[in-house]
Amino acid sequence: MRYTIVTPTICRQSLLRLCESIDSQTQSDWEHLVVIDTPRDNMKRNQRQIIASIPSKENRWFFYCDRRHNNYGHTCRHQIWEHARGDYILYVDDDDYLSHKDVLRALDSVGEPWAVFPILRHGKTYLDLPPGSSKTGTGMFIHRREIGRWPDADSYETDGLFVEELRQKYAYQVLDCGPLVIQPKSSRGISNAESWFGNKLAGLKARWLWYRYRTRTRTISPPAKSGR
Repeated sequence: MRYTIVTPTICRQSLLRLCESIDSQTQSDWEHLVVIDTPRDNMKRNQRQIIASIPSKENRWFFYCDRRHNNYGHTCRHQIWEHARGDYILYVDDDDYLSHKDVLRALDSVGEPWAVFPILRHGKTYLDLPPGSSKTGTGMFIHRREIGRWPDADSYETDGLFVEELRQKYAYQVLDCGPLVIQPKSSRGISNAESWFGNKLAGLKARWLWYRYRTRTRTISPPAKSGR
């Protein structure tokens, strides 16, 4: 199997849109592993309804993350690695979706251990090179299954740290193509980000995360200047 698509989810309505974009792919050599980020017995009625409304597919599998955590799906991505069968793993969150029906065929050109590609973020094409922390996040890269396992960490920047590790160890490929994943607006982990109130919360959280990142980078002392 060529591709494993991994999606942690808190069962938002946008998950249906993502599944539709995957099901419409002209490249059929994929599996979709959906990891429900809540214990099975704790699921609410509306969450169960969303999962039940997803069309049944023989190459889509549902798993439950029964370990309690609050780390933006990092534990889900870490644990599901043991079930992945694809040569390459692609991570797409439940509030994002594939941009067109030939996305996976565009990825067929990947031959390096991992690759990065442009996305459409908030209506603008985004690809910041070289890849790395605060430049390349979830939904912007693909990697061979055997070279990396998503870290089980609580930091919001875990995706960037994972990319940094891949870059240090393996050669990567830059795909010269149009955006492959659409990120309408980051939910920042807010379950109801598509509502008016949830949108405001997501905006406030985005500002807080930006402030925290800037504060951390300012505390790092600059390297000493060379006397030469």
